[in-house]
Amino acid sequence: MARRHSSPTRVRDSDRAHARTHLDAAHADGRLTEEEWHDLVARAETATTLPELASLVRDLRPPAEA
Repeated sequence: MARRHSSPTRVRDSDRAHARTHLDAAHADGRLTEEEWHDLVARAETATTLPELASLVRDLRPPAEA
């Protein structure tokens, strides 16, 4: 029997928005330069899978609670 390959889960617009919020907070806190922030936001907007999106924020702390 052939084994089916599962593909990574595709992202929703809300996943992209959450990543954008995380990137915006990192930029505002000085953890990302303007150039890094622009690059990562552009990549987040075009991400198609959750692993792809997660890789963009993996090394950033979660945004602080207000």
